[in-house]
Amino acid sequence: MKIKLHVTLLISFLFISILAAAQQQKDTLSETSNLLFPQFTDGVITMKDGSEVSCKFNYNTLLDEMQFISPQNVILAIANPEKVLKVVIANRTFIFMKNYFVELLADGNVSLFYRVHLKRFVVKIGAYGGTSAATSPGIIATYQTPDGNVNKLSTNEEVSYKNELTYYIMQNGKFKILFKLNDLLKCFPSSKELIQQELEKLHTGFADVDSMRKIIVWINAKGLKV
Repeated sequence: MKIKLHVTLLISFLFISILAAAQQQKDTLSETSNLLFPQFTDGVITMKDGSEVSCKFNYNTLLDEMQFISPQNVILAIANPEKVLKVVIANRTFIFMKNYFVELLADGNVSLFYRVHLKRFVVKIGAYGGTSAATSPGIIATYQTPDGNVNKLSTNEEVSYKNELTYYIMQNGKFKILFKLNDLLKCFPSSKELIQQELEKLHTGFADVDSMRKIIVWINAKGLKV
């Protein structure tokens, strides 16, 4: 009787431990959501052959995938994204460009797109608890890689997440990538000083998506060309 009781208590303890670990992992990951929208949202995908499909979409910024909920209530990623003309989710437009879905911010003679990528860092914990990460990490027991593999962390490792913004300027079907604000000025060598003045006037920040949109709207209004 005593042995049976000990076994029952042991199983109960292990079950509670598993639930606690799972909950800890869920809470840690939810601090930095890997989905662009708070929830899967109604949208329409238009293919290059003209066909359209309506369902609920979301963009996974960690896996760089446009995902949707199937009729069987399963989350799937879009296959053959190069055949997609556009995806419209809650009046926000996305196109597939160079291996990624990017969102349209400003349209016109010069169009501006951007991509949000959630980057994961695995860092070592120093002797006094310090790390080399730029942001405060969240501690989890395991983490999943983009290819679906699950890796275990050692006791002296932590994982941190950081959103990275990449902008794309397009004109006449050609695009240039912006990694920093100065890259925007390089796209307009003949109007560099004029744009610099407007950047300072609008207090444009590279991490401020709306301010980047406003400067492109201004560039289009002035008729400036790349």
